[in-house]
Amino acid sequence: MIALWMAVVAPLVAAEDFGSAPPFRSGDVVCFVGDSITHGGTYHAIVTLYYATRFPDRPLTTFNCGIGGDRASGIMSDEKYRLNVDILAHRPTAATIMLGMNDVGHGDYRGVTLTPEVEARRQASLTKYEESMRQLIGRLQAAGARLTLITPSIYDETTKLATASTTVSVGGNAALGRFADKVRGWAKEYGTGLVDFDRVMNAINTREQTKDSSFTVVGPDRVHPGPVGHFVMGYVFLRAQGMPKVVATIGVDARAGKASGAANCAISEVRTGPAGVNFVCTEQALPLVVPAEAKPALALVPFMRELNQERLLVTGLAAGNYELRIDDEPVGEFSAAALAAGVDLAENERTPQYRQSAAATRISGQRTSVGQQLRGLASQLYGLSKAKIDVSDAAAVEKALSARLAASTKDGKAPDARIKTALETFARRSELEREYVALAAKLRDACQPQPHRYALVRK
Repeated sequence: MIALWMAVVAPLVAAEDFGSAPPFRSGDVVCFVGDSITHGGTYHAIVTLYYATRFPDRPLTTFNCGIGGDRASGIMSDEKYRLNVDILAHRPTAATIMLGMNDVGHGDYRGVTLTPEVEARRQASLTKYEESMRQLIGRLQAAGARLTLITPSIYDETTKLATASTTVSVGGNAALGRFADKVRGWAKEYGTGLVDFDRVMNAINTREQTKDSSFTVVGPDRVHPGPVGHFVMGYVFLRAQGMPKVVATIGVDARAGKASGAANCAISEVRTGPAGVNFVCTEQALPLVVPAEAKPALALVPFMRELNQERLLVTGLAAGNYELRIDDEPVGEFSAAALAAGVDLAENERTPQYRQSAAATRISGQRTSVGQQLRGLASQLYGLSKAKIDVSDAAAVEKALSARLAASTKDGKAPDARIKTALETFARRSELEREYVALAAKLRDACQPQPHRYALVRK
């Protein structure tokens, strides 16, 4: 797709409603702490990929530290493994926390009459969440991690999607909103960054369900966003961090034969003539290639306009149409007027920059997959640790997992796939950990700047 600028997606909320969080620093080790939405999701992978493509000179190590079903109180009740081994052993210099979906206690919102006892249980859930979150924030800050708090993603109780779960937590999303208010307050109190998934995701759901009642930014289970929802979350995270719009502006004055208005790139060897202009450009960043499964998100949020602009801006050309070639490969045809206004290359699949970034996106996907395998194992180890099994004892872990796998087959049931996979992962955990690190290095290498020869040839 070639565009003069980006398709316009209407603004959702005021800029401040995204939250405000400091960008990660070069060399940071970042732990994304959360529940199943972090465990099985990809918002953090989108953030990692953005940093790799936009800041190839800023190495960043990120870890998925989510576990399905977890609560803030769960983490603080198992400091030995979950907090100290699963999170703090990475020695994070920065960390994010997104918890609340399980802490809210959905059972107290499903098919119940609002009695004083139910109201007391709901309040107790909020109180427990507050106590545990304060403890977790304190422990991470004491360990030296710069924190960003994330409001919980939303629970969609309003979608009319035909396949949506018929078990609905009525009032569950409003309860999560109260949790989100707490998170906003803690960000101020503890001096942390804030990313506000709650406000933006609710705004999208409201806007889109007005047009189509079956829309959901989450998913049919009303809890877990798919690739589109997670891309939206990645966009919100990056907006909260104030990430730059511009990948690069490739600016040349063809009449003067020199770079003009260039940004985040180095331009040299500018040569002009009656037939057009050619030059060498080394961009210091790559456009982010959106994973195919997440591309529908581009109709929901203005990611391309606000975070992924790669402009070719050439002034001083004689009127007429010009073929753009990069490294002798045809990329597109543009008028002199369009080039003077600025042509966007970010979504042009024929450019070498796009192809380089697409390769990086594939590596990122491989890394995410390996990370999620390790998270599946971490989930099982967490369960063993809560059962008072020493998870640092390999023989004890293998024995316990094998026993649980055997128990899962009682009454003729198929073996529990999660336990079976965890046993297999445990046997090759060191290999997978090395692969995860190697893929992170491979991703950085894949995003390093490369020079390209541009030519605009008059038709």
